[in-house]
Parts: sequence; C-alpha cells; structure tokens
Amino acid sequence: MISKREFTVHEHDFDVHGKKMSFQNGKLATQADGSIVIRLWDNVMHVAAVLQKTAKPDIDFMPLMIDFRDSYSAAGKIGGGQFRKREWRPSDAVILYARLTDRALRPMFPKWMINDTVITMTPLDIDQSQDLGVMSIIGWSLAVMAAGIPMDGPVWAARIWYKDGEYIVNPTREELETGMGNLIVAGKKWSINMIECDAKEIPADKLKEAFKIGQEEINKSCDMQSAFLAKLTITPKEITYNKPSEEVIARVSWIINSEKLQAMTGNGKVPFNDLYYTYEKEVLELAEKKIAEDTDGHFTHSKVKMAVFTVIKRFIRNRTVAESIRIDDRTPDDIRPLYCEVDVLPRVHGSALFRRGDTQILSTVTLGSPGDTETQESMEEDNIKKRYMHHYNFPPFSVNDARGMRGPGRREIGHGKLAEKALEYMIPDVEVCPYTIRVVSECMGSGWSTSMGSVCGSTMSLMAAGIPIIRPVAGIAMGLMSETDDDGNILQYKVLTDLMGTEDFTGDMDFKVAGTKEGITAIQLDTKLKGISLDIIFETIDKWLVGYNQIMDFMLQTIEKPRDQVTQYAPNIHVMKINPDKVREVIGKWGETIDKIIELSGWVKIDFQADGTCFLTHTDQEGIDKAIKLIEDIAVDLEIGVPYEWTVTRVEDYGLFLSLPKKKSGMMHISKIGQRFEDSLSKHFKIGDTMKVKITAVDDKGRINLERVL
Repeated sequence: MISKREFTVHEHDFDVHGKKMSFQNGKLATQADGSIVIRLWDNVMHVAAVLQKTAKPDIDFMPLMIDFRDSYSAAGKIGGGQFRKREWRPSDAVILYARLTDRALRPMFPKWMINDTVITMTPLDIDQSQDLGVMSIIGWSLAVMAAGIPMDGPVWAARIWYKDGEYIVNPTREELETGMGNLIVAGKKWSINMIECDAKEIPADKLKEAFKIGQEEINKSCDMQSAFLAKLTITPKEITYNKPSEEVIARVSWIINSEKLQAMTGNGKVPFNDLYYTYEKEVLELAEKKIAEDTDGHFTHSKVKMAVFTVIKRFIRNRTVAESIRIDDRTPDDIRPLYCEVDVLPRVHGSALFRRGDTQILSTVTLGSPGDTETQESMEEDNIKKRYMHHYNFPPFSVNDARGMRGPGRREIGHGKLAEKALEYMIPDVEVCPYTIRVVSECMGSGWSTSMGSVCGSTMSLMAAGIPIIRPVAGIAMGLMSETDDDGNILQYKVLTDLMGTEDFTGDMDFKVAGTKEGITAIQLDTKLKGISLDIIFETIDKWLVGYNQIMDFMLQTIEKPRDQVTQYAPNIHVMKINPDKVREVIGKWGETIDKIIELSGWVKIDFQADGTCFLTHTDQEGIDKAIKLIEDIAVDLEIGVPYEWTVTRVEDYGLFLSLPKKKSGMMHISKIGQRFEDSLSKHFKIGDTMKVKITAVDDKGRINLERVL
C-alpha cells in the first residue's frame, strides 16, 4: 500500500487595505534553500532562493542573480510566436521586474559577501488587476530570510497612487490609469532603499506626502513578515567574505600617500581613472611577492585591489563630507559644464546633442505613420499599442571598453524605459500629432547619468523635430556621501547635485529625478546603504529642483519651443474621415482595392481606425492628394447639402468648375461664390485651388450645381 506524503506547511493570511495577501512555505520547491508562495488577490507567485555553498575564490563582488521568468500559462495564455509556443528570451516587462527587485535587495546583504546567490521568481497565477512589482520585492525578502541567508530585513514594498488629494496603497491597474502619480517604495522600518516612480507632473509636495504614506506602510507591514518567519525553523547559512584587512589597507595607504591622492582631485572621469589604474598597477607590482608567498589568504590579488579602492574611497568621501569639496573640485550643488546643440544630423527627422561633463548623448527622432506603432504582448497585457518609444544604447566605446556590441542588455532596457517614462505623458494625443514617434539615444561618452542625459537629449530632439510636446523635460542624477557608525547609522552626509561616475563608484546613492516646470515625471533610486531617511529624500528633491531649473534654462537657450512644422525629410500625414461602413469597400476583397490605391498613389501608407478615420502618410504630398481622390471616389456619396472640400479644375467668367468624387464634375455659378467680383474670376481663382462647397441641385441631365460654404 502506498503511503500518503505529508507536508509541514506554514501559511499566514492577512488583509492589506482590503486586499487578501498570504504567505506559504513548505509545499513547493522543498529542495531550495528558501521557498515562498506569495499571493495578493488572485496573483500567485513562487520565489525560490538558493545560496552557493562554496564561493568562487578571490572575487571582489557579490554575484547576485535575480531571475524573473515569463509565464504565459499563469495568465491563461498559450503565448509565444507562430512556431515556438513556449517562453524564451525574457520580455522587457520581466527584465524591468528583475531590475526593480535587484535594486531593493542587493544593498541588504552583508558587505564583502561573495557567495553566488540566485533568486528565481515564477508567476503561477495572474489576475491582471495589479502588476507584480510589489509582490516580487516582498517575496524575495521572505525567501532569502527563510533560507537563512544573512540579510538586513525584512523588506517591504508598497505602491502609492495619487489623484485629487486622495492616496491609495497598492491600487489596481484601472485606478493607476486615472491617477496623477504611480510610486513604488521599498525598504525596511524607518528607511527607504528603492524608489520607482512615473507621474503626470506631480508637484514635489504631493510626492513627499506619498513617500510618508509609503514609509508608514513599510513600518507596519514588516511585522507581518517577521510574524510569519517566526513560525519557520531557519538554519543560518555559512557565507564567505572577501574583505581586505586593516593591515593590507595600511600597506596600500603607505604606497598611495596623501600626495598621490591629492593629484586625483580636480579631474574629470578619464584622467581620474588613468591615475586610479596607475596606482592600482603600482600597488599590485609591489605586492606581487607578498601575494605569491601568502598562505593564510590575507594578501590576495582581489584583496589588494579592494584595499586600493578602499583607500581612494575613504579619501573622496572624507573630502566631500568634511570639506564640501568634490573630487572634481565642485561644491555639492554645482553642475558640470553643459553643451547643447540641435540639428546635429542633416536628414534625420530631429536630432540633438546633450553633454554634461563627460556624459555625451546623441538623440535622434524618427517619425512614422500611425500604423508603425509597436504592438506589445506580455503575460500580463494584450495588444498594447505604443506610439512613443525611446530606445537607449550604451556602446562599449563610450567607456573606452574594447568590446563589440551585441543586443540590448538589462541595463539598456532599464535606462531606456526610465527616460521613456520621463517623457511619455508629454507626448501630445494622436488628434494633435498623429505620428508614431521613436527616439534613439546613443551614449557617445559616459561620465554617469546617461539616462538623465537621454531625457534632456530626447526633449531637444523632439522639439527640433516639430513634435508639439506639452512641456520640455530635463533630468539630473543626485548623489550622497555619508559617514556612518558601526551599526550603519548616518552621522554626517552631503547630498550631491549632478552625480558623476566617480562619485557613484565611491558614494551611497544614485537618485535620478526628471520633470517639467510643473512637476516630476519620473524617479529612480538605488542605494548602497541599507536605507535612507525621509529627511534625506526630501532634501534631495529640493536640491534637485534648484539644479533642474539651471539645466532647463540652459537647454531652452538652444531651442525654446517645438518647431512649427516637421522637417522636409519627415513624412506628411493627412487625416480624413469616411463613413465607417465604407471602409470595407475601400479595402476591397482580400485587400485588392487598397493595394491598388497604394500602388497608384506612389506607395502612400494608409491606416484606418474603426470610426472611419483614415491616416495617409508619405513624403510626397502629390501622392497623398492622389490617394485622397482615389479613396473619395469610392467612399464619398454625393449628397445634397453636405459640405465637401474639392478642387478647381476650370475657371470661366461665369463660374468655376470643380472635380468631384466618382469622376464627376460640378459647376458653381459666379452668384454662388459668396462675394462680388468687379473683374475676371481668373484673377482670383486658379486651377488646383481647393474650397469647401456643397451640392445644391442635380438637374434632369445629371449636371451638378454647387454653392460655396464660407
């Protein structure tokens, strides 16, 4: 007789603002170090954490992987393409989820830990009412702590929505579409370590209130994790550290003395890096014999390199915090030198070059027809049409790296999406601007904050392209240098405006903020600290606003507003409306009629909407005019009293003849033109003029009489 397998299952249910949330452990993936099933409403996700027991020797970073998996079956979809019905390359959506989770998780592990750690997230059921970002962060916190992997947690996350003075925690997708702000915060009690925000120009004071609500939610909800974890039997894992001893640091300090450290000041990224690697090479050469003779693991190649970094980092941080002088001799509030230029390229539809310090971004705009929209399908959403796209490229040469280029990585996708969110609410509606818009930002040089440089470059290139954006957008990365006690409490700090790469390398946070003169449109924060207080967050936003105004004013000196029209190299778009019932006739059986119209008009692109709106796109206006006539010949019924805009084909002293659809012609007597003329009509009208007229009568011989509509 087969016995029934028994499980020791721990489960905890509770209410989060009227939404049911539950944690479960012990039923699925029991061989993983930590395994959690988290549920929010009918969204169900499994999170597994595994720690590599034996660390790779002599590495100088923590190898952490957040592996978020697409799962179409969780949404009740077959998914995939025509010939491959399974998940394959990660979608942009799950890459962004993985990055979101990584930024909240990474700083919470012990410093100098080098064990490979893999967190795998698999959606099991998706109700599509909410996205999976908040669940992902809470789930990894539980899985890692349940695994006994050392971490400063628990960590909680909350999404805050704002509209008309009302704040809602963890809103639905439907609510988000109508709100002004969409903010995700993550952290532990009394501090925040990750922010992601996109907003419709939300004022700073409204955003600060949302941060307060988010921190309150974190404070009270972390106890829910602690209560659940207390039910589990958790065995702490042994981990490996690779930390340079104070003896190694002291020896390196003797080589890289104060004179050499002082020589690093006043430099931009390239000369600073040159000195850094020169010093590192010198130290390694002097330590070569000691490393070779080392038997106890104190003097290893990686520990000597980390000691070099520690010595230089301590010097930079002390100079910044104690003396308020940054490594390039700026004050904390100074912005690096700026350079802006538009029309960098002669034939693209719009181009701009934005440079801030060593960061150099070339942004280009391509305009297409409404039919050029990108159709997106994911496990959570179907048939999403994107008419504004921003793509970001980070070629290795931008940081003097001798590598070839491949497809976009997670960093390119994440930075591109951030810059896209900063501007997407400023793109005019299709009724105002029917174009599909693609912006590509090429990083030509990186001194940090290339994503915010892309925001500035995108704004200027869009205005140069003649896209009537609602308001210009600019962005800056803010930084932080601090001194802490042994428990990680901040004793002194300096918030830095316009973070440069060297300061991100040695500092505590990268706080990117973008917006318009009316409010904030995007934020992204990641930090190396366990968390930062609301006071520091608020100070950062206030200082950002001062720096933002300086950068925006500089940009507007280059191009003040969107140009009145698109360039001659961009396609023209004509919008016309026909009876929706006539669309099928224009398309014809198997598309034969529309294909013929496209061919005869010189390959004009024609896109229809369900309400009969028709977009005709081409660089040649004559081709568009021909397509209009061919469509009207099919779709327009000649009705008495209905106004139409038609073309003059003949001018006589007694009146005008105009071409009508269906290969017909009408005559408008001089008395029906609507004004008196003392001289010949040929002096006032010419062949090819268009005017709005209506049919007044059709006589028994089929002759059509017209009257002008003024």
